[in-house]
Amino acid sequence: MKAYFISGLGADKQMFRRIKLPEGFVIVHLDWIDPLEKETFEHYARRLAQRIEPNEDFILVGLSLGGLMSVEINKFLKPAFTVLISSVVNKKALPFWFTLVGHLGIAALIPAYFYHHSNFFSNWLLGAQSKEDKELLKAVMHNASPKFVHWAIPRILSWDNEFIPKRMLQLHGTKDVILPFKKVKNEIAIQGGTHFMVFNRSEEINKILADTLSAI
Repeated sequence: MKAYFISGLGADKQMFRRIKLPEGFVIVHLDWIDPLEKETFEHYARRLAQRIEPNEDFILVGLSLGGLMSVEINKFLKPAFTVLISSVVNKKALPFWFTLVGHLGIAALIPAYFYHHSNFFSNWLLGAQSKEDKELLKAVMHNASPKFVHWAIPRILSWDNEFIPKRMLQLHGTKDVILPFKKVKNEIAIQGGTHFMVFNRSEEINKILADTLSAI
């Protein structure tokens, strides 16, 4: 069965390089594509999903923004299962400041440099702790598409979803700064995990995925 992986904001498949699935699953990375001018989240999800074989059983694995996109894809395709890592399932789980920043248009005032260069603040915000964590974050941010990042941020801040996929697993770190753990419901907690846990807590995540997905 194919497992379609969708990474976080502007990130690529490097974020998943320590993730392993049980035997029987083939990982396919859905890389971000350039957004169209004024494209909606919903329309983008349909274009991104064109690489999915809808007549075959498949699962979705979404990291952060990739989790939001996985939820959107669930609205028009029927995955056998969906895994959200460091993500949320609907707008109720977004912190209040997301909505505030979105309404005030503050994101548009932040220089592009901030989104494409790691520093002490981005390391803290995302939970990159070790030297290897920080090197990966630096590479991911440097390679992020400015066009995609600036398109995606206001749409994340104003995400107005209420839909909840039926067959789903949520993995969330208790020390996630960007998407606070207390706002997430029905999750499996990764104690001390941060927004970067897909990389630096991969052994725990792999075990949970093996236990869960082996039954599918």
